[in-house]
Amino acid sequence: MSKIIPQEYDTVLLKTGEMVGLIDQMDETHFLPDYGVETPEQEEKTMAMKPVSIDDIEKVIYRSKDTH
Repeated sequence: MSKIIPQEYDTVLLKTGEMVGLIDQMDETHFLPDYGVETPEQEEKTMAMKPVSIDDIEKVIYRSKDTH
């Protein structure tokens, strides 16, 4: 079974166990993540705007039908 390649606006599970939304694709392998704002830690990570690599992603959890 082939692995789904992450795209902008996907919700993914990171290898750290965190679930994030991919807001913006920076290049072929890096995305800006949205960790959410439910906790101060999540908000801090989202505001840090530190890209995640495709290598950090365990799997795609959700993909909107509206994505290209």
